[in-house]
Amino acid sequence: MTAVHDHDDTNHEAEVIPLPVRATAERLGDDPANDEPIEGELVPDTTSRALARIKRGPVIPPALAGKAKRAAEVALPAGAQAVKFTGRHLYYVGGGAWDTLASGYGRWTGRDIDARIAAAQAAGDHGVAAQLSAQRNESRRLFLERIKVFGQLMMQAPKFIAATGLLTTAITLIVSIAAWATPGGMGFADVWSALINALVGGFDFVVWAASWAPWAGIALLVGLLIKGYNHRRRRQDVPAFLATPGTGSTEVEITPSVVVSALQRSGIPALRRAIDRMDEHQRAAMLSPIKLAGCGVEVDVTLPSSGDTTVTTEQVRAKRQAVAEGLGRHEHEVFITKAPAARTVRLWVADSGALDEPIGPSPLVNDGFDAADIFSGRAPWGVTLRGDAFLLKLWQCHLLITGLSNQGKTVALRSLLLWLLLDPSVEVHLADLKGVGDYNMLKPLVSTYIAGPTDEHVADATDMVEWAGEEMNRRITEIEANADRYPNGVTSELSRDPHSGFHPIVLVVDEAQVAYECTAKDEQGIPYGGAKANSRFFNAVRKIQNQGRAVNVTFWQGTQDPTNENLPIRARNGAHIRASLVVATESQSRMGMGDAAVDAGGAAPHELRQGLDKGVLVVKDASNTIETVRTHFIDGNAAEIIAERARQARHHIRTRVKETEQRDLLADVAEVLADDGKVKATDVVARLRTLAPNYRPYEQLNADKLKAQLDAEGAQVTKAGVLMVYAERVHQALAEREGGNDAE
Repeated sequence: MTAVHDHDDTNHEAEVIPLPVRATAERLGDDPANDEPIEGELVPDTTSRALARIKRGPVIPPALAGKAKRAAEVALPAGAQAVKFTGRHLYYVGGGAWDTLASGYGRWTGRDIDARIAAAQAAGDHGVAAQLSAQRNESRRLFLERIKVFGQLMMQAPKFIAATGLLTTAITLIVSIAAWATPGGMGFADVWSALINALVGGFDFVVWAASWAPWAGIALLVGLLIKGYNHRRRRQDVPAFLATPGTGSTEVEITPSVVVSALQRSGIPALRRAIDRMDEHQRAAMLSPIKLAGCGVEVDVTLPSSGDTTVTTEQVRAKRQAVAEGLGRHEHEVFITKAPAARTVRLWVADSGALDEPIGPSPLVNDGFDAADIFSGRAPWGVTLRGDAFLLKLWQCHLLITGLSNQGKTVALRSLLLWLLLDPSVEVHLADLKGVGDYNMLKPLVSTYIAGPTDEHVADATDMVEWAGEEMNRRITEIEANADRYPNGVTSELSRDPHSGFHPIVLVVDEAQVAYECTAKDEQGIPYGGAKANSRFFNAVRKIQNQGRAVNVTFWQGTQDPTNENLPIRARNGAHIRASLVVATESQSRMGMGDAAVDAGGAAPHELRQGLDKGVLVVKDASNTIETVRTHFIDGNAAEIIAERARQARHHIRTRVKETEQRDLLADVAEVLADDGKVKATDVVARLRTLAPNYRPYEQLNADKLKAQLDAEGAQVTKAGVLMVYAERVHQALAEREGGNDAE
């Protein structure tokens, strides 16, 4: 190329430098010859390269470029995962080895217990710190004693070796002399040769064993490495950039600073301002020591109250979700209740995911659990949030369990019944107003079994509860008439006697809302359901709740989706034990648990999760202790096995009942009527029970049942305001029956 420059108005011919031509370039037809000069313009190098790329087009064909991109998209993540996998497991090995060495060093030097003491002191748990200090001092004393004993042993070792050598030499000398003096025996030298051979063999064995020592050391080292590796791997203790996606731990450790920060950011302005004004010592003084409590931790928080700053426990409870998020937990993993001290709330914080783990099986499923004692025992119902077994006292307690449908109410109630029936002294009457077979395995064990949702089943359940009311009245009358025989009322000793007439009677009505909502009426037009003064079921329940406990007659009821209509106020307030599964609203929580329990902050079944917290109950027992309980699940097969154990325990009692004498109703009625011409049917029933106190058919009798039986015998019972039994008709029925028997 020839470049012509104007310089000082003088023309100078530039030197021509031939440049190489690309092999792929095509020369145009009118291109000048190579040796001809070309006039042109010099351009910057970057512009030249850009123009060249535009003219040449893409270096890689589009088809190949797409495949390369896809290959890179697959290969690069796979390579990154392989690198992370290798790095992660190398970290497990190295970290595990470090953990093992650090643990051994800490135990050897006592630094591990020093760290625990420092942690306890930082948490304010000085009692634990003192115990650990005493343990550390004792460990050091024992360590020094072991060193002293070892030193003394080393000092005595030369003496022991010398004495052993001299003794061996003396024994060998004696044996060799004896051998030499014995004709035909070993020679003197043979004995010494045998000793030397034995020593050489022992030395060879030691050398052989020592040759394996490196391998044993390597095996021990490998074992320690594997132990440390597995420990780290199980904990997923690895930096975040090496962690497997989705497995990194996000659990927040509950420390005093985390608790204070969560309260500060809970959305309560007064609490935030108060904490902002505090220094570190004042913030620490708000909290009690953080203690382990089952599958979580527990801490009491003293709320600030001074000047214009007042924070109530209700305000903190209302911010449960915000507090939980500040603690790094889900809402259902944090429980906020009132603490015994004034202006103090108690936080129980579960370990992440712990409440979603299953609990152990019920003790009832163990083959060795074949007896219960209602008087001194407690029914195992589940475990509390702290991981403690929840044992419920049932003797002389009315019970209510409620909740939404399909949340585990029947299974929870049935587990209590299974425990109760393992006590042969308890008489149970059961009405299942759902009637789908949940209690079929208990049918041979209960004195009354009703199953079904119809009006007829409600009528039978009402008769059952009314019979219990009459039995309650009989017991009360017996005690009042014989006060000198029962100076202490119905004691456990009296209740244990099956012939006393005061054994425990428990009436159970599951799905009791069916009875309360029943619109059917009896023959006299009196409604079975409702909560009015003439409602038969409701009034029978209230009578037992008022006076039954004192004479060992108690009532249990299970309901679902409580309202004021299907669970009347007076019927629910009469329960000593109140339990609720998840319900929809706070008002339903108050119906199930009572206002006082909800206001105390411990009873909040409406905060449970429907469908996820099946079998989780909030329970208020007879001592007003409130607990959230995860109940044991006992399925139908396990319930059958437990029921069979109960049948075996009750076999002798049921046999005795079957052998009870058979009585003639007509003859007994004639006897109790005596010289009276007519008597009210209810009075006749009472006289029959006095005539035969332990006769089961009379215990279950009422006026309507007496009418039906006497009508069947031909002694018509008619109503004159109330049902009346006429002596003339009874005697006539007796005469006709005896005449018929004579004719046969």
